[in-house]
Amino acid sequence: MFSISAHEYMNRSNIFENSIEEEYKKNNGIYYTDINLSKLIIDYLNIDTSKTVLDPCCGTGSFLYSALSKGCNNIFGIDKDLKTIRLVRELLPNIHVRKYDSIANNATNTLKSVGLEEKVDYLIGNPPYCNLEKDIIIDTKDYHFLRKVKDSGSNLFIAAMYRAFELTKDTGIISYIIPKNFLHISTYSKLRKDILHNKSIISIIDIGAYFNCVRGEQIIITIKNKYCDNNVIDIKRLVNNNFVDCCKVEQKFFKDEILLFKNNSEYSIYCKLENTYEKFGDLCTGYVGRGRSISCNAINGKEIKKFGFKNHKVPQKGNQLFIQNIYSAESGIIASFAGKCFEATQTVTVFTDGDEKMCRYILGILHSRLCNFYLLKFCYNGSKLTMHTDAKYLKKIPLVREYTDLFDQVVNLVKAIEKCEYMSKMWFELLEALNELVYKIYGISDEEKNFIDSEMFSLQSNRWNNDK
Repeated sequence: MFSISAHEYMNRSNIFENSIEEEYKKNNGIYYTDINLSKLIIDYLNIDTSKTVLDPCCGTGSFLYSALSKGCNNIFGIDKDLKTIRLVRELLPNIHVRKYDSIANNATNTLKSVGLEEKVDYLIGNPPYCNLEKDIIIDTKDYHFLRKVKDSGSNLFIAAMYRAFELTKDTGIISYIIPKNFLHISTYSKLRKDILHNKSIISIIDIGAYFNCVRGEQIIITIKNKYCDNNVIDIKRLVNNNFVDCCKVEQKFFKDEILLFKNNSEYSIYCKLENTYEKFGDLCTGYVGRGRSISCNAINGKEIKKFGFKNHKVPQKGNQLFIQNIYSAESGIIASFAGKCFEATQTVTVFTDGDEKMCRYILGILHSRLCNFYLLKFCYNGSKLTMHTDAKYLKKIPLVREYTDLFDQVVNLVKAIEKCEYMSKMWFELLEALNELVYKIYGISDEEKNFIDSEMFSLQSNRWNNDK
């Protein structure tokens, strides 16, 4: 069937990709998929070999190669770069490939370019992703299409997804590698809601930071181009070169943001917290946002440590919290009570609300493993990359704010930690007592606590869990 092995194919593809200037690849969102991943996707889709398969942004053709290796007979590839098309024609001489811009042109003309008279059964691939700016344009006069793309996130992969819906039959399947942040950031909300209400998501596979030199993480989203009532989304992860089951969630469960639950335990904990408690943003109505000071005396993010500052004493009175704006899974929230005297720079998220007791209570909640678990899993969608503690994330945190003896216990523990030698044995013992108290406040069972602890210990740096 082939005049070239998979290994040789990837060598030729890599040589070609390496010949392209990095700046050009970055600016145009060009990163080719290796044969290994394309084969996994084709195997997973279990394509009927008589059906039509199209990769409208085929690059060097790894998906075409993998589909051909599974015995597919009606395979088509399109790319706007003539050099890549020439390479695919050389490596796969029996495949229908054409130079054409499938994003700039409508479906009818795109299909005609490869001799197709009707829409395809399977549309697969890894569309380019980069923000549409003044130097990156879609060369079309279709104002309504451009407007739709702009309103939905103004990115090339967004445009490619809209075209995919046009190119595929109602009963057809679309399987694309796209940025993971598509699932939860507000920029892409319009298209995300459109998919949830008008399409059926078959599966979402978390593949992490798969591509070298690409900022962010990726997913494989597989969609049926028609809405089915009571559809269930199969959530999976890429582990040791296999797609591993995580859990199944009804599509109607998601109204906008789509969360990738690692397993049923995560799903259960999320439902419990969402359905039981009000949100930080509902209960705390003061200022939550970036610091604004440009003074040389203002506190910056690096000056903050957990429950204190590196070069300043913690104030006793006031109603401000300062939070490092950079968030990582290894360290979690890093914040301190800031009283009323300090100013903060842009690298700090400032919380101002209530009084000294309320601020210290919230400070204790923010530093708990439960809160960091919620942030990491359900606000940052399990991303292991650096994120930001912006207001839009903090306001989602469930908050128990009843004035009980437990409230006062949290406040007193925070005050004790502030006075303790930083990261001493006593400091860690008090922090652990705080964790246990927060679990009690939120009604977390021992089984749930053990699961959360296990997850966080596996993600956080050992320095924050020195007894583990």
